[in-house]
Amino acid sequence: MAVRNRFDRTERLTIVLTLVFVLSLGLVRLSGSAGAWVVWGVAMVLVSGIALVLVNRSERPAE
Repeated sequence: MAVRNRFDRTERLTIVLTLVFVLSLGLVRLSGSAGAWVVWGVAMVLVSGIALVLVNRSERPAE
């Protein structure tokens, strides 16, 4: 619980996206398939785009 309180929602999302990016990149690199690279590239664009839309449409924290 201590880590959860340390980071806000967008920071946790950034950490998760970074881990998904790095782990999936490693798997695609090991496969060596050109098709896998194309699918991975499209998937990463979609995932990051969806994350940006979700974060930008969420309510702003009170300042």
